[in-house]
Order: sequence, then C-alpha cells, then structure tokens
Amino acid sequence: MKQNTLILASSVLLMSNTFSMAADEKKPNILIFIADDLGWEEVGAYGHPVVKTPNIDWLASQGMRFDNFYLTASSSSPSRSSIFTGMYPSCTGARNLHENMPAYINMFPDRLHEKGYYTMLVGKTHGTNLPAVQKRFDYGSFIDWSKPWTMVDLWKDALKQRPKDKPFFMFAASIDPHRPFKQGEYEKPYLPDEVVVPPYLQDSPEMREELADYYNEISRFDNHVGQVLKLLREEGELENTFIIVMSDNGRAFQQSKTRVNMQGIKSPFIVYYPPLIKQGVVTESLASAVDIAPTLLDIAKVKRAAGLQGVSLLPVLKEPEAEVRKYAFAEHNWHVFKAYERALITKEYIYIRNWLPQLSNPVVVEVMTEPSYKTMLSAYEKGELPVVQQDCFISPRPEEELFYTIKDIHCLNNIANKKSMRKMKEKLNLILETWQMSIGDVFDESKLKQDTSDRITGKTLKR
Repeated sequence: MKQNTLILASSVLLMSNTFSMAADEKKPNILIFIADDLGWEEVGAYGHPVVKTPNIDWLASQGMRFDNFYLTASSSSPSRSSIFTGMYPSCTGARNLHENMPAYINMFPDRLHEKGYYTMLVGKTHGTNLPAVQKRFDYGSFIDWSKPWTMVDLWKDALKQRPKDKPFFMFAASIDPHRPFKQGEYEKPYLPDEVVVPPYLQDSPEMREELADYYNEISRFDNHVGQVLKLLREEGELENTFIIVMSDNGRAFQQSKTRVNMQGIKSPFIVYYPPLIKQGVVTESLASAVDIAPTLLDIAKVKRAAGLQGVSLLPVLKEPEAEVRKYAFAEHNWHVFKAYERALITKEYIYIRNWLPQLSNPVVVEVMTEPSYKTMLSAYEKGELPVVQQDCFISPRPEEELFYTIKDIHCLNNIANKKSMRKMKEKLNLILETWQMSIGDVFDESKLKQDTSDRITGKTLKR
C-alpha cells in the first residue's frame, strides 16, 4: 500500500513538474495596434480632456505608459519600416514615403516565425507593399481605404482563423485617424465646440470641425481595439498576449505630421503584459521605435537578429526607473516635398538640424485641399495670422532649432541662438553627427527626391 502510494505521489509530482515546465515555456502572443496619424496628446491615458479612448486607457491602467517614446520618422512608411527592422529609415531602403523595404530586408517577425510563431500582417501595408516581403508573413489581409470601419473585421477574422496550437504575432495596422475624415458612421460624434485647439493651429470653425472629425476616428480606433481585447478575453488568451498601442507619426495637421518636433515624432506607447508588467505604471525612460524589435525578440526569448540598431526595453518593463538610452534620433526625408532634417531627442531637449533651410516646411499635401488650411493661408496672406501659427509658410528657415520640451511641449520657442545654450547646442550637434556617421547617413542633395507638388497650393507639379 505504501509502495503504491509512493508511486502515485511520484507520478503526480512528475506530472506537476511537466505541466509547470510546459506552462513556463509557453510563449506569449504578440500584438501591435498601430494607429495612422494619431497624435500622442489625443489619448485619454495621456490626459486629453475630450477624446474618449476607454479601451486604450484600460490597457494603460493594467500595464505601462511610456511618456518619452519617439518614432524615427514622422512619415508612415519610413516609420513602420523602422518598427519592423529595428533600424533607422536611412538603413532600411525605405527612407522616403511610399518606398518599400527590399525583399532581402531582415525583419523581426521572420525570427519569430522561425521559432514557431504564426505571423499576421493585417490592415495598412506602407513599407511592406513589396509582394516578396508580404509573403514572409503567414497571413496577410489588407484594408480597403474607402472603408476604414471594416478594419476590426479584418483583425478579428485573422485571429479566428489562426492555428490555436501556436503563439501568434499580429501587426494590427489601422488607417484611423488618417484623412479623409467623415468616412462611415460614428456612435457619438464630437462637436466642434468641444475640441481643444493647439496654439499653433488657427481657432476657426473649419479647424474645429476637422478636429472633431479627427477625434471621431480616434474613438473608432479605440473601439476596434476594444473588440479585439474582448475576443482575446473570451478565448482565454488576453493575459498571455503582449500588447502594444502606438502611432506611426503625428496628427495630419499643421506643424505635426512630417515634422521632427514633439507633435510629429512623439507617440503614445502603451504596453500590456500582466506576467511581467505591474498595473498602472508610468515610465519617464527614453525609448525609440528602433527598440521595439529587440524588445519583442527578448519577450519571445528569440535570439537577437543581426543588424538591429535599437536596444531592448525589457529592463524598463521590469523596472520603470531603468534607463536604456540617453538619446533618440529621428529623420525627415521626402514626403511629397524635398526634405533633409535630423533630430536628436533627450528627456529635456529636441535638437533639429536642417540641411535645406532655404525651403519652407509645409503642411502635408492632403491637408492643403481642406477648408481649415485655406482659411489659415488666407489669413497669412492678409497678414492676419499670428506668428505662432505661421511656421508651415515661412522660408528661409533656421538651420538649427533647439527646444526645451519640459516647458515647451509644442516646440514653439526656438532657443538655439541663445548664448546660454551655445555649449548645449554644440554638444547635441556633435552627438547627432556621430550618430549619422555610425549609420552611414550622409547628406547628398543630388540624390534627394524633388518636390512633386507645390509647397503652398498642393497642386501636382509637371515635370
């Protein structure tokens, strides 16, 4: 009897240990929700008083909110290419808008796939439009741009069809809140009187209406996120899914998208993963989009891929006070208009160098047909537009800009020429030049893409 009991106890212990090992070895699912043209300020978790994002806010309340996360570009395809490769845009073969990464590019989802992950690319595909790149994902489903409200159906369909015996990676790429607005119906549309108009935008009826439309699409993105969370919860997979919510660049308004300032390259960045991250944590640690790839490989316990230029954020996820970098960097290259700007970001400053100061730095071309822009341009031409709102029209521009972002979150007060900032500016310039040399980023105007639209009217140029 004692022998049988001992054998039974030993068997139970062995089974228990086997189960424990299997549970320990279970790899987390990985899910990135990426919005299109979402400014970091317009999320409830970051303190916006009007825009309602309850599902993103819930993820922040159960996970970690990064308050100093920066993108490597304020333009869709180069920004997304950095995320997939862990490299800066100048190194991905897709530094300009609409350029696609080459077929041979090394992407972190490839490494996940090699280790048994089922990989899915669902939604917007900028940077990954090359068929040879898309085929490297196990599953692809791409959005009809005229039907942004169908995005969530693609996401849920992708999750439902996946093999349930494998961990998954999904890049859930929304096209909200990208222009054009007023596509689809909104459950509780925002009113123009409700919106918060940033100081660098003209407070006009036209601008207020467009901001309200923009808010509507942000809330739709949040609703889509919530529906996916509900599905994962029903499947019992939510707590074993490492989730990121972020944007690819700033809002498509003046002095935002395509700029390497706070409203252009700072992104909301919220991370949820209960086995690792404490609830409702906020970190001030500096982080960059090139850090996503090494972080996710660490989370999946996959060997670091060759060529990564970022650092893992795993120490920060474990301990919010940890610091993994002192500087972040960003690029502004062609996005319809010829450009070559580079930015260095610290927790206190953004330093920007412009190699083409003779040129204006206009608003993105899709905004130029909108009533808000035309009203703003008219006021500028009449000499009635406040100086703080003129930035997208002026030329020549400063070769150097320096902003103390602790007190100047919208980068409106350029302190580059202050005597007290001379040593700081020289230091940051040296660090920026060193970074450029390290990645082989060399200015050559003869190789830059030329304007394809007029910088004031947005009309297509004939060549």
